[in-house]
Amino acid sequence: MKLRQYHLNRNKTLKWDEVLLTPCPITLQSFKTGTVAINRKGTLNSMHPRARKVKDEILEVPILAYWVHHEEKGDFLLDTGLDASYYLDPIGGLKGSGVDEFHQDENENIAYHLDSKEIHLKGVFLSHLHADHVVGQRELPRDIKYVAAKGEYEDYHSEIQGDFLVGLEILHEIDFTEVLEMPPLGPSVDLLDDGSLWAILTPGHTKKHISFLVNGLDGPIFLTMDAAFIQENLERGVASSDYTWDMEIAQDTLEKIIDFLRDYPQVRVCPGHE
Repeated sequence: MKLRQYHLNRNKTLKWDEVLLTPCPITLQSFKTGTVAINRKGTLNSMHPRARKVKDEILEVPILAYWVHHEEKGDFLLDTGLDASYYLDPIGGLKGSGVDEFHQDENENIAYHLDSKEIHLKGVFLSHLHADHVVGQRELPRDIKYVAAKGEYEDYHSEIQGDFLVGLEILHEIDFTEVLEMPPLGPSVDLLDDGSLWAILTPGHTKKHISFLVNGLDGPIFLTMDAAFIQENLERGVASSDYTWDMEIAQDTLEKIIDFLRDYPQVRVCPGHE
């Protein structure tokens, strides 16, 4: 795997008020590529005072990828979801000591969604490198850019999780240390250089996890990705503990997202697995 720096232009503004006043010709659609079973106790950190009475309950939640269409700049994915290998195999052919299991119905894989809509991708922006968010790359084009945050690849362990990045030769990295914060959120990048699509550093679930904001003409949408698995994370103000790199940082990140949504009530929010 070769790591290359993703070219960043300087943000034209550092204020969300200004960003949200100038919506852009960009649309968003989610694709369900499978499901995963998660425990509500753990999806909500049961050690938090607002979640101590949460009971064990298995939730079957969707594994999503998001198609972004920009009238001028083309088509992009935010995460890839699953490839077709999961239709008959819950581990997708992966080998490792900690490979995750997923469920997929026929024609849910990401390539099917793209082919059925005749979508020709210009690039893929990845929230983080967990299998359910990136393994779909195995059936996607090789001649486009795949982009994640710098430092995320350091915690990719193929011997444990399985080599779900197989075939991906180049990963472009956003260096958030070169990016200024946009309060109440953290460092934020104008990905398409016109205010339409933003990547926001939201660490905790992983070390360099990214959330996204799509600033379309139909209204802005904040995609938490796995900074909030389900709506209840946002309603209770409690981050997850399962599959979480650092619970304290995850909680701080979640509180920043909630502050942002309180400050900008016109922004719709989509949790990562709902």
